[in-house]
Amino acid sequence: MAYDPAKSEQTKEEMKQKVIELAKNFKDNPQNMIEYLQFSTRFYNYSSRNTMLIYQQNPGAMFCNSYKAYQDMGYSVKRGEHGMKILVPTIKTYLNIDGSPVTLSKATKEQKEAYKLHRIEAEQRIHFKVGTVFDIAQTNCHKEDYPKYFDLGYTSEQHKQLYELMKTYCEKELNCKVHENQFNSVSLRGFFDPASNSISLSGMFDDSTKLSVLTHETAHAILHKELDKTQIKSEAQMEFEADATSVMLQSYFGLQIPESRQRHLADQYKTMCADKSISSADITKSLDRSHRAYKSVADNINNSLKPELTPSIKNVQAAQVTQPILPNQIAMPDMGMAMMM
Repeated sequence: MAYDPAKSEQTKEEMKQKVIELAKNFKDNPQNMIEYLQFSTRFYNYSSRNTMLIYQQNPGAMFCNSYKAYQDMGYSVKRGEHGMKILVPTIKTYLNIDGSPVTLSKATKEQKEAYKLHRIEAEQRIHFKVGTVFDIAQTNCHKEDYPKYFDLGYTSEQHKQLYELMKTYCEKELNCKVHENQFNSVSLRGFFDPASNSISLSGMFDDSTKLSVLTHETAHAILHKELDKTQIKSEAQMEFEADATSVMLQSYFGLQIPESRQRHLADQYKTMCADKSISSADITKSLDRSHRAYKSVADNINNSLKPELTPSIKNVQAAQVTQPILPNQIAMPDMGMAMMM
């Protein structure tokens, strides 16, 4: 089938509209936001926009790749399966011809030669084209092979180790000291202080609870140490970004989420959406920042912890793949004031 530029542009516009519609759906149904954040932990190598597109088309997806990528892995997409549309970034080179941009592909032979000899100014721009990906369940890959390609989280026995690794990440990667203190209030579990770039946590709780609190405060340390008021337009938006990052991390770590935290995330999201200065585009940008923060921590933790996994834990994770269901419970720390949690 011949490439149709007009149809391609129409498809890309429809896909962008799907992202906006999903963001609006989150506003009306905040619980769907929590489900999406849980889902997105599987796709941190994708942009938040493409993750939203995959979620909208197949909320049960576990691991996605292109048709060719699966072939390179030794698998085939099953006959009759329909893929999910995403936006794939591509780089185009533009030549400066008499003050007007001309794509390298449309340049004359002489212009291309001059470009190779650096006699013509050029610049590269990012464009997006429509691509198709398939979930691993749409291929002939056997379930026992799934653990080769995506992670299945951590057990509760590893929470102490994860907590220590999170502290190390904060101190080495963010130059953010983490202190355990005895607070006067039982309800105050921790807070991030931008002025000193430090996190204070209550030392009276168990490792799982401290880990859940630390994920939220670490998100603040990554995203809000130096506020950019062109991007962060309200306290609710700031809290929402920290909550979203925390939800993704805790979902991956296998922690539980209390009703109070679900309400807090929903309330912050509603407050943010009620702000007329915040658009649907701002919401997707907030999700993208949270997504990148999650990826930064998850990558670091994985690289540090994976070599230390015992065979027994690996076997437990491998056994879990027989039921690759969406986790429905994750944890977040209790509500506090501003950056205090």
